[in-house]
Amino acid sequence: MKNKILVKVYVPTIQEEYNIYIPINIRIGQLTILLSKSISELQDISFDPINTHIIIDTSSGKTYQSDVIIRDTEIVNGSRIILI
Repeated sequence: MKNKILVKVYVPTIQEEYNIYIPINIRIGQLTILLSKSISELQDISFDPINTHIIIDTSSGKTYQSDVIIRDTEIVNGSRIILI
């Protein structure tokens, strides 16, 4: 599992938290779409994957640009991120 990391994702709009394995070789923009689609299916709600969502690292408070690759961020195994 060298190409995936386990992160805790908090979604404040639905007040839910998920443990999710994410690939490290994708861009933040792709991650937000994947997470949005997954949450929509899990919760059976309309969580618009096309809408631009933001990823925030809870430990640093850093907001990531959509073109940054996960492996080039401070997001590592056990990180907590927020999907807004």
